[in-house]
Amino acid sequence: MKTSQSLKAVIIIGLCVLCVVSCGDSNGNDDDDDSATETCDCSSSATVEKSGLVLSLADQDEETPANVSVLFKVETDNDEPVIDLNVSNVRIFEDGESISEYESQLAILPKPGKFTSYTLLLLDLSGSVLESESLPELKKAAEGFVNAMMPDPGDDDFGEIEIGIWWFDGATNIHQLASFTTDSYRLITEIDTIDENISSDSSTNLYGAVIQGIDRVENLADEKENSISVGSLVIFTDGKDQAGRKTKEVALNAVDNADEDISVYSIGLGGEIDEPTLKLIGRDDFVFAEDIDELVTQFEKIANNIREDVKSYYLLEYCSPKRKGSHDLKISVMHEDPVTQDTLSGSMTTCFCAEGFKGGCEVSVDN
Repeated sequence: MKTSQSLKAVIIIGLCVLCVVSCGDSNGNDDDDDSATETCDCSSSATVEKSGLVLSLADQDEETPANVSVLFKVETDNDEPVIDLNVSNVRIFEDGESISEYESQLAILPKPGKFTSYTLLLLDLSGSVLESESLPELKKAAEGFVNAMMPDPGDDDFGEIEIGIWWFDGATNIHQLASFTTDSYRLITEIDTIDENISSDSSTNLYGAVIQGIDRVENLADEKENSISVGSLVIFTDGKDQAGRKTKEVALNAVDNADEDISVYSIGLGGEIDEPTLKLIGRDDFVFAEDIDELVTQFEKIANNIREDVKSYYLLEYCSPKRKGSHDLKISVMHEDPVTQDTLSGSMTTCFCAEGFKGGCEVSVDN
């Protein structure tokens, strides 16, 4: 009888202990249990402070063990891209406290795989071009555009830029000359194939080409998964729309409504162009070549503008000391204006989640 009572007492005590442990777990009182994670709230938008520099967030990512990466763009107040920044220009703060670049392994990384810029070069190959002495110089200008824009295979930014070449005449649809690629040799080889027999329609469907060019760039920029993409349309013409397939209003609406990460440039040649309309089409820049001798220079000018814009995107990565919860991340940039020698600055504050972070983080790129 005593043995039975003792056994009951042991069972009751055991159940009570189990209940206490279970209740403690359910109330989240075990501070040492990493499985009891708190909610990570990073729903707020990035905020920006500027004093000559404007930072804009393109993308960010957190990966274990404790890597935080942020893709952002740096421009001046006048929308001029800021290029060639390095880690000495950047400071990072977590929850208001400065994080040492040495302890955090702060680095600015090459962007291939994370960022791609697509540029569609759209050439007017209507009768006024093919039947004139402009064609050889136009081919030379297009080749110069490719050479000015495309990084060499050994450059850090090789793979970030892809160029495709299309052309238009009076037909309903634009025509592909070269699909998007990082291979400048293939692009130039295709340019060399252009001759006076490439088109059988001497008219000019300029407005239709603008609409289709923007649509193609936007769709391409949206297609690439796990990457941030921007796009540019560069359209060359030596005349006005003659085909009348689309109205000027529809074409300009397509330009106005294009995504913010799509740039549109126009290049005009000679005295038969509609310069006011081309300026509206080239919402990011319009250049004019009065004669064929200026064409190469103007193509290269636009190419350099796009290349610098691409270089103003930076992929920053560092190792965070945080191990749990959501935290503010402030990225501060200082830069000396090469012309005025003034010190420009700007900052951007975003949020990151440190859930699951632990030791062993490395950023494996030399700066």
